[in-house]
Amino acid sequence: MTAKIAFIIGNGPSRKPVDLYELSDSGKVFGCNALYRDFPGLDYLVAIDEGMIAEISRIDDAAMKAEIIFPIEDERYESAEYNPYQRRRSNAGMNAMLEAIRRGHNMLYCLGFDFILEGDASIDNIYKNSDNYGPATRARASDNFYRIAYLEWFAWQHPNVTFIMVIPEGVSRKRVDAENMIGMTIPTFIQKLNS
Repeated sequence: MTAKIAFIIGNGPSRKPVDLYELSDSGKVFGCNALYRDFPGLDYLVAIDEGMIAEISRIDDAAMKAEIIFPIEDERYESAEYNPYQRRRSNAGMNAMLEAIRRGHNMLYCLGFDFILEGDASIDNIYKNSDNYGPATRARASDNFYRIAYLEWFAWQHPNVTFIMVIPEGVSRKRVDAENMIGMTIPTFIQKLNS
C-alpha cells in the first residue's frame, strides 16, 4: 500500500521547533482550532469547541485557504462504540485524525499531542489564556488517562493507518498500546522531512 501522508497539528508546545511551512510539500496539513492564527498554510482546519467555531466562522472566506471542518455535534464526543455509557468530549486533534483517514490518508504524523507526555507539559497549550482558550476549555492532567485510552482504541479501529507521534527528544512519554502507533523524536522528524 502506498503511503498517503497527512500531518495532524495539535497545539501542544512540543511542536514549536517544527517549521510548519516545510510540511505542505510532503503531505496535507490538518490543523486544530486556533492554528490558523499563526499558520495560514494549512489545508484543513478542524474545530469542535463552540467558541472556536464562532471565531473561525467570522473569518473572511477570501483570507482562509484551508477547508474548514466543524464536525457534527455527535462527533465532538468520543465514539459511542468506544463508550456508550459515558461519552467524554473529544479533542480537535482526534477529530482531525478522523478527517484525514476519511480522505484516504494512511500515514499520520501527529505533532503537538502533548497529552502523551509526562509531567506538566502534558496539559499546556500554545494558545492558553487567549480568546477561546480559557479555563473552561483547558485540559486537566486527569484528562490524559482518558485521552490516551481513547487514542489507543481509535488506533486499533484503524489498523491500516500508521500513527507517528512526533515528540521532543529526551522527554518521557506515556505508554500508548497500539501496534500501529510509533514514536519519533522531533530531530528525527525534521531530518526525515529535509531528506
